[in-house]
Amino acid sequence: MRVLGMPAPFFIALLLVGILVGVGVSTPLMIRSSDEAVENPFERPYPFPHRYWAESDEYYVFASGGQQGGLYVYGLPSMKMMAEIPIFTTDQAWGWRVEDTKIRDMLTDPQTGKVATIGDTHHPAMSRTNAIYDGRWVFINDKMYGRVARVDLDSFRTGQVLWLPNIPGGIHGFGISPNTDLAIANFELERWPTFVDNIKDRGVEADMFEGPLVGGFAGIGIDAAGTMTNDWQVWSPWQHDMLRIGWGESDGWIMNTTYNSERAVETVPMFGREEDYVFFWRRSSIEDQVTAGNTIASDEAPDVPIVSWQDIEVYAAKVPLNPHGIDVSPTGKYMFIGGKATSLVVVLDFEKIEQAIADQRFEGEEFGVPILESDFVRTATMDLGLGPTHIEFDDKGFAYVGFFVDSDIKKVPLGGPHAEQHGMTPWELAEVIPVHYSVGHLSVPGGDSAQPYGDYLISMNKLAKDSFLPHGPLIAENHELFSISGEKSFIIDEAPIPPETHYSQAIPKSLINPKQVYDLPADLEDTGVQYDYENKVANVSMSVIRSWFTPISFTVPEGWTVKMQVANVEQTLDMTHGIAIEGHEVSVSLDPGEVRHLEYQVGEAGVYWYYCIWFCSELHLEMRGRMIVVPESEWTPDMEWQPAA
Repeated sequence: MRVLGMPAPFFIALLLVGILVGVGVSTPLMIRSSDEAVENPFERPYPFPHRYWAESDEYYVFASGGQQGGLYVYGLPSMKMMAEIPIFTTDQAWGWRVEDTKIRDMLTDPQTGKVATIGDTHHPAMSRTNAIYDGRWVFINDKMYGRVARVDLDSFRTGQVLWLPNIPGGIHGFGISPNTDLAIANFELERWPTFVDNIKDRGVEADMFEGPLVGGFAGIGIDAAGTMTNDWQVWSPWQHDMLRIGWGESDGWIMNTTYNSERAVETVPMFGREEDYVFFWRRSSIEDQVTAGNTIASDEAPDVPIVSWQDIEVYAAKVPLNPHGIDVSPTGKYMFIGGKATSLVVVLDFEKIEQAIADQRFEGEEFGVPILESDFVRTATMDLGLGPTHIEFDDKGFAYVGFFVDSDIKKVPLGGPHAEQHGMTPWELAEVIPVHYSVGHLSVPGGDSAQPYGDYLISMNKLAKDSFLPHGPLIAENHELFSISGEKSFIIDEAPIPPETHYSQAIPKSLINPKQVYDLPADLEDTGVQYDYENKVANVSMSVIRSWFTPISFTVPEGWTVKMQVANVEQTLDMTHGIAIEGHEVSVSLDPGEVRHLEYQVGEAGVYWYYCIWFCSELHLEMRGRMIVVPESEWTPDMEWQPAA
């Protein structure tokens, strides 16, 4: 096989050398405004006046945390980080811990009963209405385990974790439909699904040891309240990487790629072909098969229908080798796909795709899937640079393509209905934006929707190298912010970000109105302790306020379980409290008005102090109490907690 006119192994070696050499040279010139005399609109006052950031920031950015297992939140254009929202991992600072029964339930695999407190978040997806961000939720996948989550943007807290059956993990590509009624999660890591009894009868060889294996994707229903359910799954001969659910001219289609059309189980054989595939699945054909009952199910999840790829309307198109980015233009007309192992980015036109399907313009098939004629469905093939990754769009008719090896972003004018916006020759390089270094992903606010906002561009660089103060071998990543509102782009700011952002989305602050305190429930229990001798449980109802706990102490027999309702009864902005109990690994936060339910097993007999974990008042150090554990053999009912006189 040859890539760009050279043998594939030689090209792969050159690609790796380019990664090492290309980012090891001296710092490239930064792009500045073409007119140095122009007043910089991003100059900031010093000292900063009160509320400067709250009033000057225009967007919230939600960036995936990778191995951190959650989301980073910062503002634009300040680049000031405000929060790390925990999702799939525990976080003591946020009180996101498994002694909270709600959180433990979310992090527990319903099939195995095991609690998973590590994760790998990759691709946040904003809720939408008519393919435009609506500010209700942000959804995200876990690549380590088979689960996805919803973060509620009224509280910036995780509201649901949905576990997917039939797969132990490997969710990579993830996307939301234009009206937030469906999410799709790709099975990137192939499996050997023993429940698919007829897989070999379908012409697919599958072997646990030798491979090739099989993959597919899950259809996740989302109701009006944002609740997710496992609606169906599709299994196919391929693993799938990135995806999009179409809108506008691509409405009704689910599109996903494979960088391993060879169906190999080792790295080098994955470069065995000249090109790979993007697939087009007609959503209605999947739902029709589910409605008709033309499905199977596993013993693990008998209520989740599984559909075979051969029973669905699906087509493939050839794309550059080892594709990654798969992105749809604002009108839904064009799809950009770049090949990581090439310098090529192709543009497919959905009008031509629909026409090719209608006219049966195919150039072969594989496993029964028709392959669309490449020359017909492609509008452009652009040779732009080494290592194209992801693509975003602005509101002026331009696409922005990130390049990992070249360490830059290329700006390209779109054709068709967008040509009148920019007045330039479509599909030809318009601008090169250098970055520091190695673009993994990039983001334009709204740039993956029907309504990009088009004023800022974030380059999420996998390497920072010499950008910040040295801080050990593990160096922070670098998010660089550019202005793209004018004819020429220029850098505004950069910020070190903990590892490891895979994608981010930015939404106008006007679309989000988070609550500042929780409403206390009207039926909040009276403070005190109730003893359940039959089940050996002490039910504790506790309130927290500056600067004490009620009850300030309580008793419990050794070996019992404590079930605790803790309520922060403050109704004042920013008055967060918490409770940590020494010797028992209990440590949770309590926002104003928040009620948490904890459960833990008490330790050996003794006196255990609990205290507030947030510096909440001048008397913070005095804010503490005692859990007194009495040997069960010495316990008598008159030792029960009694309310203060």
